[in-house]
Amino acid sequence: MEDWVKFGLFAAILVSLCDLLRKHIVKSVDPVIIVLLPLCVAGLMSLLILTSNKYKQGISKLSQIQYCVLLAIGLMVPVGHYFITKTIQGVHNPGYAKVIISLNILISLFASLLLFSESTINKFTVFGTFLVLGGSYLIATKA
Repeated sequence: MEDWVKFGLFAAILVSLCDLLRKHIVKSVDPVIIVLLPLCVAGLMSLLILTSNKYKQGISKLSQIQYCVLLAIGLMVPVGHYFITKTIQGVHNPGYAKVIISLNILISLFASLLLFSESTINKFTVFGTFLVLGGSYLIATKA
């Protein structure tokens, strides 16, 4: 199995675990707290790691555009987590919410075709896209 697949599976397990824990406490804890407190922990960990000598040089080599892109990503993360939390809060099974949220895969797939010249698709990708859309529709409307 290729490394990217292993990393992807591990990420899927971690994301799923976070979603289940989020669903467990979202009934009794304000979604803003659910989003911001873990991000504070992540931010502190990030500061500790980034201030180590290993990354200081890399940070100083970033261009202004790269800083702006990273800032934009940093601003989108809490907003995205808030919407994820509200979506999970509003449905009985967090898996249903994640089906809709996971449509980001298709957005990324087709946006990549426009943005990155090395991106391609084939007939299996197109067929898979229709399966994802159909399955997402069935899950969302029959929940």
